[in-house]
Amino acid sequence: MKHSKLSLLSAALVAVSAQAADYTNQTIIVEGSSMRPGTFGVAPDSLALKDTAALLKRVPGANVNRNGPLTGIASYRGQFGSRVNAVVDGMSWKEVGPNSMDPPLSHIPASLTESLTVYRGIAPVSSGIETIGGSMTAESRKSKFTNSSDFEFHGLTSFGYSESDNGLTSSVLGTYANDSHRFHTSLSQEKGGDYEFDGSKSVDPSQYDRDAYTVGYGTKFGSQEIGFNYSHNDTGHTGSPSLPMDIIWVRGGIFSADYSIQLGEGRSLDVGYYYQDMRHLMNNFTLRPNGVGGNRERQNLTTVDGGGLSAVYHMPFSGGSLSLGLEGDESTHDGLITSPTVAVFRVDNFNGAERNRYSGFIEWKGDISEGLELETGVRYTQVEMDSDDVNHHMAMMGNPFQQLRDSFNNSDLSQTDHNWDFDAILRQTLSNELTAEIGFARKTRSATYQERYLWIPLEATGGLADNRVYVGDVNLDSETAYQFEAGLEYASGALYVAPRAFYHRINDYIQGQEITEATANTVLGLATGGASTTVLQFTNIDAELYGMDVEWGYELGANLRLDGTVSYVRGKRRDAGDNLYRIAPLNARAQLTFEQDNWSVATEVEAYSEQNDVAAYNAEQKTGGYGLLHVRAELQPASGFNIGLGVENILDKNYADHTAAINRAGGSDVAVGDKVPGQGRNVYVTGSYGW
Repeated sequence: MKHSKLSLLSAALVAVSAQAADYTNQTIIVEGSSMRPGTFGVAPDSLALKDTAALLKRVPGANVNRNGPLTGIASYRGQFGSRVNAVVDGMSWKEVGPNSMDPPLSHIPASLTESLTVYRGIAPVSSGIETIGGSMTAESRKSKFTNSSDFEFHGLTSFGYSESDNGLTSSVLGTYANDSHRFHTSLSQEKGGDYEFDGSKSVDPSQYDRDAYTVGYGTKFGSQEIGFNYSHNDTGHTGSPSLPMDIIWVRGGIFSADYSIQLGEGRSLDVGYYYQDMRHLMNNFTLRPNGVGGNRERQNLTTVDGGGLSAVYHMPFSGGSLSLGLEGDESTHDGLITSPTVAVFRVDNFNGAERNRYSGFIEWKGDISEGLELETGVRYTQVEMDSDDVNHHMAMMGNPFQQLRDSFNNSDLSQTDHNWDFDAILRQTLSNELTAEIGFARKTRSATYQERYLWIPLEATGGLADNRVYVGDVNLDSETAYQFEAGLEYASGALYVAPRAFYHRINDYIQGQEITEATANTVLGLATGGASTTVLQFTNIDAELYGMDVEWGYELGANLRLDGTVSYVRGKRRDAGDNLYRIAPLNARAQLTFEQDNWSVATEVEAYSEQNDVAAYNAEQKTGGYGLLHVRAELQPASGFNIGLGVENILDKNYADHTAAINRAGGSDVAVGDKVPGQGRNVYVTGSYGW
């Protein structure tokens, strides 16, 4: 698949020339985009970004469902969360939080992100397991081999300050390498308070506190390379106002090892392994007041243990390139809810919930005639899931709690899905300026452990943040999507434009439906004192998604250019008159950039239309349209130094992003039940030095 650096459109500024060992530049790469030579990557070092997911709003078709400052859930063309294959440093990180408080892209601070790759349109089967909603990969900054036997010391240090949340970020990366050995270590810290909006109001809690570090080593001998890396995350008190609890801490890390060998004649083998062990505590009373009183304080301790292994063999075949892969990962999830004020309170939310995937694929890419390229592949995945018995302190004497518990424990908890994926993408070069693409795919996804094993009415829903209470269904079928794609890419002189249209027909789409069985509703009524008696159950339905997105750019002069994106997606149920949940409305970005050798300035306009096509099943709120204006500047005063200055939302517009959710926390300037507003005017400054 062709790839290039996306001229980012709505990003701050064009990256200045690469510095020592390229450690001062970050890029967003869009696979499937044959951007003409001379376009540039984005330089997020000069932006006020905290998590890598924030970069997605600058990619055509992509967005972010934000439940907190460090809780950005990847969204692509209306699908999000577990439907989007988000890989970090080649690993499929598993969330320790059952409400996606630590989505995969949150594990790399923005300042230590080397690149974010998004597969535009149909994701190839080689890009990962379960790519029904697209695929993206984040790579962190690491050491790199040099061309000499002499060791060289390189690195990067950066800092940032944002006025809206009084936030401070800092990081340092050090590398020591020659042509045979490489070492690296990095440290980062992000800390800030509640962010402001509409003058001096604040969203409480939206504070954040995270430390992270990595260490790594690699060696190269002959045609072989071996690498090892360990990343550790220590997140402290961090708000998630759209969820029923906040992060008290997330601790743990992930160890990885990789091996590659060049076998000659275009053949190679890549092998990877990782192991993850993380712990997470959340509660509803430390950072917000609405859990206090009436013995309503709750805390949830969750864990995840897992790992994965992959081996991919590449070889030339029939005039093209053939890839053969075997991949798999396993994870076990536990969650225990207790109360610090009620000693007897104990709920086994999840107990030994396993989700194991074993997969293999074959993919071929090559020219089948002059100017006509075919990329096609097939993947088989076996998903095995199981759970241990659960319990509740109130399950006794045949009451509804005991009925739910016994019904779950006595059901067939061991489930196996056999999923087949296929894709075929044709690209025809029509002229030197114009390329056409058409694609078809069949993509699948099995239920998450929450969708299958959430046995008692709770909001542990993978970050849906819809203020609804769910139970799972052990017998859910796999989702199956039939995807169609058509696009053009035109580049001539100063103009570049690449529109894409798509249609996804999804059978057995998993979402909530109001439950008719009385036991779960009775349990919810007892637990809430009658305040709520309506439970949703994860159910298979039929759905469809369609829309288009465009990336474009025009060079107005040697130092002046205009570029942007337009994105639209519509999601509907095919079996009922309702819309799918949390779909961004029609939106566009445009940026005018003027640059000189060592400085640049940009003005960016970000516009979203109103969203009236909302999901009735969870009482999703409509949102109004809005437009934001940002001004940014970047300066390179000396070699290796980079300074960024900017004002976001310069007009201090009061707005609500539709992919944000409603506020759940009392004691804030945002009423409980209102949409969480976006950040107000924010002045920021960043600086970095690479050597």
